[in-house]
Amino acid sequence: MNKKNIFLFGIVSLISIFLVACNGGSTEGAEKGSDSDEVKLGFILSLTGNFAFMGEGIKDGIELYFEENEVIDGKKVQLIFEDDAGDPQAALRKYEQLTLKQNVDIIGGGTIGSIAAALRDKVDAEKSVPMINVVGTGNTLSWDNRSDYVWRTSFSAWQYASTAGKFAAEEVGKSTVVVSSDYVAGHEIATDFIANFEEHGGNIEKIIWAPVGTSDFSSYLTQINEIKPDSVFMFIPGADGPRFVQQYNDFGLRDKYQLIEGSAMLNAPSTIKAVADAVVGGQMITNYFPELDNAVNNEFVEKFREKYGKEPDNYAVNGYDSAQLIVEAIKKAGSVEVDQIVKVLEEGISIDSPRGPIEIDPFTNNPIQNMYVIEGKKENDTISFELIKTYEKIQMPKEATNYKEY
Repeated sequence: MNKKNIFLFGIVSLISIFLVACNGGSTEGAEKGSDSDEVKLGFILSLTGNFAFMGEGIKDGIELYFEENEVIDGKKVQLIFEDDAGDPQAALRKYEQLTLKQNVDIIGGGTIGSIAAALRDKVDAEKSVPMINVVGTGNTLSWDNRSDYVWRTSFSAWQYASTAGKFAAEEVGKSTVVVSSDYVAGHEIATDFIANFEEHGGNIEKIIWAPVGTSDFSSYLTQINEIKPDSVFMFIPGADGPRFVQQYNDFGLRDKYQLIEGSAMLNAPSTIKAVADAVVGGQMITNYFPELDNAVNNEFVEKFREKYGKEPDNYAVNGYDSAQLIVEAIKKAGSVEVDQIVKVLEEGISIDSPRGPIEIDPFTNNPIQNMYVIEGKKENDTISFELIKTYEKIQMPKEATNYKEY
């Protein structure tokens, strides 16, 4: 080969490499988007570790919905689940696998707030796929760090905690102790609860920060018994929560100081299985509970019981509604292209959820929804939850609050 031919061969090779790079370096890239006969959905969930019961519930809800919605506009749905084990860095690695190797059309994830935040930054920077935030409750995702490419189907810290603060002050009593897990979400929930409790005439007697992984709460429970508040507001998600509820009961505090739970843990099947009667009398703020009486929920509960042999919790509904929102967005857009999906979400979408009708607010990318106060009951050896109060159409403020941070 002469020098001229070598030179031309080199130029052609460089052009070929450039074209492959622009196409994602994989033939799979050609299968993504409107020309594919499949819709690929990738979900990054915490399926092992401290928050596994949350991830498992979300996965159950997603799979139940797609059992009856296997095809969207003539395209077969492929579900891909990845486990982040509750680790933001692991979640980012799974994101790379799903977007670069699997070429998914839409991402779902964010079992906990730190993972939702990490994924949000990646999704917003790359703008290659939209993301449905299945749980991550951080307020900033709807305010300062709101992204056009990230939409939440669950609830925000503000929705839960502001409702809990108002309820506790108006319906229970004017003094409370706050017990919250000592991490970002715990501080955010506590901040919102305290501001709204005080706004409605309440007084915070003490704030207790419990390290994640606490197994012995006795010192905190002793302090509570010495203070004698009207209520105790707890935000202790994950495996720590049932331990606190059990020990609260064992210390004899259940009948003295009203327990108000703010992480949607109290009525989870895993909690009831672990602590049983200890949940009786406890009150909880939630966006869903299986006893909720409406036609959509009654059908959902029946199907969930039939498939899984257990009651759904609010994580299962968050997964179910995430799947439902994805399908509605694709149908409305007539496409899985990222810009088209974002466009229809910005125009506003409503879905008929088991929790009641919800509307995705285009100003905060967060659902407008009812919040419920429920209380644990036991009848004929069966534990269930009774509706105490409904707060309708709770909508986040469009801009960040100026609450004192804790």
